Amino acid sequence: MTTLAGLDIGTTHTKAGVYRPDGTPVAQRRAVTPGEAGALRTTALRLLADCVAEAGAAPAALGVASMAETGVPLDAGGEPAGELIGWRDRRAVREADRLAATLDAGAFFAATGLRPSAKLPLARWIWLRHHQPQLRMAGWANTADLVAAALTGTVVTSPTLAARTGAFDIHAGAYLPELLGLAGLRPDGLPPVVSGVAGRVTTSAASRTGLLAGTPVVIAGHDHLAAAWAAGVRAPGQVADSMGTAEAIVTPVAKVPPPPAGGATAGPFVDGSSFCLISGLSSSGGLVDWLLEEIAPAGRLDRHRWFTELVGPPERPPTGIVVLPYLYGRAAPDPDPHRTPSVHGLRPEHTAADLGRAVLEGLCMHVRWMLDAVTAGVPPASVTAFGGPVANPTWMWIKARLTPAPLAVLHEWQGAALGAAQLAGRAIGVPDPPPVTIARPAEPAPEWESEWEEVYRARFLPIATAREARKKEAR
Repeated sequence: MTTLAGLDIGTTHTKAGVYRPDGTPVAQRRAVTPGEAGALRTTALRLLADCVAEAGAAPAALGVASMAETGVPLDAGGEPAGELIGWRDRRAVREADRLAATLDAGAFFAATGLRPSAKLPLARWIWLRHHQPQLRMAGWANTADLVAAALTGTVVTSPTLAARTGAFDIHAGAYLPELLGLAGLRPDGLPPVVSGVAGRVTTSAASRTGLLAGTPVVIAGHDHLAAAWAAGVRAPGQVADSMGTAEAIVTPVAKVPPPPAGGATAGPFVDGSSFCLISGLSSSGGLVDWLLEEIAPAGRLDRHRWFTELVGPPERPPTGIVVLPYLYGRAAPDPDPHRTPSVHGLRPEHTAADLGRAVLEGLCMHVRWMLDAVTAGVPPASVTAFGGPVANPTWMWIKARLTPAPLAVLHEWQGAALGAAQLAGRAIGVPDPPPVTIARPAEPAPEWESEWEEVYRARFLPIATAREARKKEAR
C-alpha cells in the first residue's frame, strides 16, 4: 500500500510521520526542536529515518512543513551563515517600527497581506544588514527550506512561507525588489518559490533516511495551514483553531478582503488556488509554559499533567478574573506589538487554581475575539481545534463555552506532519483524502451559556479594548 511521509518543524517540537493516504498513521516520532540550524536538520532527518524504518517500506513522497517566520541567513554557497533566528526574536522591533512609520500601510497590506512587525524576516534582514554586515548574507532559508535542502541539495521555498517574509507579493507570486533592497538583497538571492515537487532525494540523503533516491520532496509550507488542510478545513465557512506554542485561527477565503480584515493577515492557502486569513495569538501554549515555570512545583517533570489536575474539573463557572494574554504583544485584532499581559479582578480569596483557569479563560476569550473579528460577527459553520493543548480537558471545555459555532476537537493528532504528507501525495497525484473523523465536546448546560457570554462581552472586551478607545479619544 502507498504511504506518504511528513515532517513538521514546530516551535517546541519537531514531528515526523509515515501515513497511509487516508491519514492512518503507520509510524510517528517527535523530539524537541533544536535552536541551531545544523542540529535542527540532524534531528529532523533522524526522526524521519526512524519512521521509515518502522514503516518497513519507503514512502512514495515526503512533505515538509514548518513554523512560518523562523529561518537562517545563507552565504553565497547556500549554507547557513549565522544563527537560526526564531519568530519570537525581538531584535528587529525598531526596524519594524520604522517600516510601519515609512511604508504606506494600505499598499503594504494590499501587496503582502501583512503588517510590519518584528517577526517578519524582512525586519530581521534589515537588522542583520546594519548590525552584522560581516555575515555577508546572500539569502535566507526558512526551517522547512533548510531541511528540504538537506534532502534534495537545492534551496527552494513554498508560496505560503514566502508570503510570510514581508517582501512577497501574494497576488503576483513574486518577491518585491523595492522591499528587498531595504535589506541589501535581490530577488535572485531568495529561494525560488515552487508549488508542487521542490526536488528529489539525493543518494546521500537516501542513505541517511531510508528514503529511496529520487523520492519527490514537497515543501508543504506554513504548519498551521498544512494542519488545517488535514483537518478538512478547506473552504469558506470553515475555521481551523491551530493550537501550540502559538495559536492561529485559519479561515479560508475566496479572495483577500481589504484591511483591516479583522486584524488578520492574509496569504495563499496550501491548495494553491485560494487564500486564507490568519489571526495569530503568539503566546497560547507558550503563556501556559511561562506560567508553569513560575508556579509548578520544582522538579516536576510532568508539569502539564500537574496543571491539568490543578485547574480541573472542567465544569465550573468563570473565575471572575480577566487575563489579557499578550506575552509577546498582540497581533490581532487591533495589532499592538508592545502590548503586555495583565490581570484584572484578582482578589485575596483566589487560589493558584483560579489563576490557572483564568489564564485559560483569557486565552479562549481572546480567540473568541479573533473569531468574531475575522468573520465580521457571523458565526462560521464549524470550528476545528487541534494541537498539543487540546489534551487539557478544562481548556477545551472553556473553549467550547466561548466558541460561537459547533466545535470539533482532534485529540492525539499530529496535524501538520499529516498535512505535509497529504500535500506531498497531492503533488504526485494521490487523490485528496476525506477529512479526519472528529469528536465534539458535550453541549453546555443552558445555565452556563449566558454567564460565559456575559463575562466575554461585559468584562473581557471592555478591558481589552480600553487602550484603543483612549487612543481614539486622543485623536
